Amino acid sequence: MRKKIIFNGQSIVLTWLISYIVVLLLPVAIGLLLYVESNRTLKEEIQQANDSLLKQVREVMDNQFKAMEQLNFEITWNVNVQELLFSNKYETYPKDYPYDAYQITKNLSLYKTSYPLIDSFYIYLNKDQSVLLPTTVRSINFAYQTLHMSNEFSFASWQSIMTRTNFKGFIPMYRIGDDNALRKTVAYVSTYPAEHGQPLATNVIMVDQSRILGAIQNMEIFNKGHVLILNEQNQVLAASNSSTTLPTDFPYASLEGATNFYFKSNDGEKYEVFNIESPRSKLKYISIMPSTTYWQKASHVRNLTYLSMLISLLGGGLLTVIFLRRNYNPVRRLVHAFSKKQSPQSGARYNEFNFIQEALDSTLIEMADFKSKVEQHRHIVRSHFVEKLLKGKLDGKIPIAEALTTFDMKLDRKEFAVMLFVIDQSESFFERITHMPEEEKWKLLQFIVSNVVEELVAQQHRGYVAEIDDTLACLVNLTMENGAGSKEELIRIADEAQTFLATTYDIHLTIAISNIYDHISCVPQAFLEALDAITYKLVMGGHEILAYTDLQPNTHCDNPTGYYYPMGVEQQLLNALKFGELTEAKQILNEIVQKNFVETSISVSITKCLITGLISTIMKSLNDTGGLQESFFIRNPKQLDRLLNSKTVSDIELQLSEMLTQVCAFTAAKRQHANSLTKQKALQQLVEQVNTFIEHNYTDANLNVSMIGSHFDRKATYLSKLFKDYVGEGLLDRINKVRIEKSKQLLVGKEHTVGDAAYGVGFNDINAFIRVFKKVEGITPGKYKELLEK
Repeated sequence: MRKKIIFNGQSIVLTWLISYIVVLLLPVAIGLLLYVESNRTLKEEIQQANDSLLKQVREVMDNQFKAMEQLNFEITWNVNVQELLFSNKYETYPKDYPYDAYQITKNLSLYKTSYPLIDSFYIYLNKDQSVLLPTTVRSINFAYQTLHMSNEFSFASWQSIMTRTNFKGFIPMYRIGDDNALRKTVAYVSTYPAEHGQPLATNVIMVDQSRILGAIQNMEIFNKGHVLILNEQNQVLAASNSSTTLPTDFPYASLEGATNFYFKSNDGEKYEVFNIESPRSKLKYISIMPSTTYWQKASHVRNLTYLSMLISLLGGGLLTVIFLRRNYNPVRRLVHAFSKKQSPQSGARYNEFNFIQEALDSTLIEMADFKSKVEQHRHIVRSHFVEKLLKGKLDGKIPIAEALTTFDMKLDRKEFAVMLFVIDQSESFFERITHMPEEEKWKLLQFIVSNVVEELVAQQHRGYVAEIDDTLACLVNLTMENGAGSKEELIRIADEAQTFLATTYDIHLTIAISNIYDHISCVPQAFLEALDAITYKLVMGGHEILAYTDLQPNTHCDNPTGYYYPMGVEQQLLNALKFGELTEAKQILNEIVQKNFVETSISVSITKCLITGLISTIMKSLNDTGGLQESFFIRNPKQLDRLLNSKTVSDIELQLSEMLTQVCAFTAAKRQHANSLTKQKALQQLVEQVNTFIEHNYTDANLNVSMIGSHFDRKATYLSKLFKDYVGEGLLDRINKVRIEKSKQLLVGKEHTVGDAAYGVGFNDINAFIRVFKKVEGITPGKYKELLEK
């Protein structure tokens, strides 16, 4: 039971489970929403923090680069430099040029002291191919060797940078430090105006990458990813020292117009890229961080959220199962208790509460029915007691007074009588009640009659009604002081009952009244008198009040010779029935009724004997025709019951007349069917003989319809019509079919030709044979023979 309930689609378990799941999922859903919102906020904060750090890097580096630009500005606009490059005095005093250059190197020494964060700077003089350094002047070859010489940075590359026209910006370079170590450096290169396609001079100001990164190396962002500083040509000026290698397939082209984007390298690593540009130096500051590092905090929060949700679901699911079982156990016990009394339909879905409610409703209804049945049973037992009292079959061991007390009956008056009520006509009453079966309608009718009679009797007397064999018997305990008026009182009660039931319910009764006795022990005698009185209903007709004292003078009216139904009349009726002569049969029946009920009067018992004799005659007629088992007695078993239960002579005559009509119709149809079978059998024999004759004579060329008619001594056209009506084809068609079938057997062998086959089956003309063969088979005999040979 429990498993069936748990997996039932409409079980309360499912409703509770859904409720618990909704309660469980509500905080989970709220937590999920909070996680989504907090994750979004966390991502925004991470992005903002990263952006702020990158801006700090830009601020620090812009100050550094600003110092380089400032130094370039001071060198460019130094009076001695301007005079050296643009003065014409050296055309007049050429020997002053080296001295002025030397003076410039001293000025550069002062700049070196003023800009301690600048690692190295010089002026490349294109005019005399020399380089001005602080405190010294060197040739370009010697300057390259002492400043830049390396495999990564060739002399040609350096020379191309120094002779570039109209250029000012930051580029990556290599320089040799004071410790003769090669270092990456960021150089700010600024060319002077060009002359003859080349700049007069070029300022080079360098800051080592180690100095740049050293200023910002403590920032957290550099320890977990890459920080790049790019010039306007996307050349890497400086890159942070990271334990991981910078992706070689980094999409520098995507930096234009994108402040941040997602990037996946060829090796499958995912990166988050942030990009800001310095509005002053036009340099780009790029942050490249692995997504796993970048979203580490968010992933941690997500993992914690998922773990807490999983724990909540598992814990909530466990608690749900525990509480569900705990809460369902009382319901299950109730369902189990009620299911012993009212089992749910097998395979049907149901809800336990609905089942319990239905079970309770059913129990309450059963209790009400039980009370009603107890009351009905009490009424039935009382009715049974009254029946035994009327029939004189009471148990002598139990005193009548004690039994009356048990059934709440009082029979303390002096006079006793019995009234019998027989229902003659109730069809109109039944027609008005359409919502009940016939049996219930009959019970309702008896209930109405019983209540009406008991109420009429109880107005002045005591009366108790009981049902005895299709009749209602009322034991009346009269309160009349003068016995002479008791009969009139009973007749008055009977008349009022008849009138009320007929006018109100359209129920018509015949009522019999016994003599009045002064002791309860005489009640059985009164009941027998009422029965004797009611038997005269058959002769008197219905709707009467029959008093036993009024019927006693007429008891001598029985015919001493019995009833009128001699053997001759019986034989006449038997013959009329066997030959289906309905008119003659009804005349004989009218004669029997006239002799027995009109000219004389027979008793009820003699009348029953007469009915039995008539039924015997009808069965004999059916037995002689061989149709007793197929007769209407088998198809209509209640036909005899209606006759035997007839209440009046007119009812008997009506039932017998209907029975004679059905028997005559049956016997007439039986005789007609027998004649038809005889003709059909003769026709079948004739057809078989004709077929045999054709099978034996098909090779005869003279075989035709006329020859067959002559052989059987019948007209050819009539014989052909009989044959076609029975078989469905004419005689000539039959002859041709037989001949064609036989010819097909001849065509099977190669030794017979089409002509041989035609002559062999009775055809004189081969063309006629071919025409008939094609008509029957659909192809010519020659084609048929070819198909057989293939």
